[in-house]
Amino acid sequence: MAVYVDQRGSAQALLRPCDDGRVRAPRLLGTAVRVPEEDLSDEGRGTAPRTPPVEEPWIGWETRGTHEAADFPLFAPPARWGAEFRGPRTPRPGHTYELAFADPEDSYAYNASVTFDAGQLTAVPAGEVLTLRGTMPRPEFEALARKAC
Repeated sequence: MAVYVDQRGSAQALLRPCDDGRVRAPRLLGTAVRVPEEDLSDEGRGTAPRTPPVEEPWIGWETRGTHEAADFPLFAPPARWGAEFRGPRTPRPGHTYELAFADPEDSYAYNASVTFDAGQLTAVPAGEVLTLRGTMPRPEFEALARKAC
């Protein structure tokens, strides 16, 4: 699994499953951690927060069931997947995203994911993709994906 920004500036997803080209429950979940307002006044004083950070509700999209793998715009999975969307459909500062899928038959057999934020995504050099292993040229990613199976 990899993400990159194409020549038009659009975030893209590459899914490379093993076997028959199907994936189970592909999803893009973005989460942000918010520091409660009352603790912001203590910032820089070296004091412990009075209240724990609050994880915001996720944004992105998720699906159920098994689907044919595809390459697609990151925030617009294939319509036939019937994705449930939440929040904005562009990378948001302050959010960490995880794009993931599982083996169509058994998620213990294998699963794939890549975690990133908006800054990491926009910093991917032209011709390269961001993977769980970092950035790499797309041909190298394709070779690693075939080898992993």
